[in-house]
Amino acid sequence: MFVELDIFSGRPNPRWQLDAPGAGRLLELHRHLTAGARPSAEPPGLGYRGFCYELDDASWRVWNATVISGDRALLDPDRSVERLLLEGLPAEYDDLRSRLSAEIARAG
Repeated sequence: MFVELDIFSGRPNPRWQLDAPGAGRLLELHRHLTAGARPSAEPPGLGYRGFCYELDDASWRVWNATVISGDRALLDPDRSVERLLLEGLPAEYDDLRSRLSAEIARAG
């Protein structure tokens, strides 16, 4: 499973393959999320705009404690999906890790 960090940084979005244990944990997290209303706020034009990935033949975006695919929204108040995907960020993007961690903690 591939994951893309959607971040306007002046360079291409980081994209990497989530390992099998990480993909399994992501699937398990999805099973425990509850349906909710789609947030009125959209990701900003600049900076961190979430993580994108495909799961169960659907494209998902997780941002600001909500996991969205089309009209479907799942609530993730602990931001567990974002935290999991941040953990899987490859070492070559370590320069982004502390900034993203602070962003996720601040908004969550």
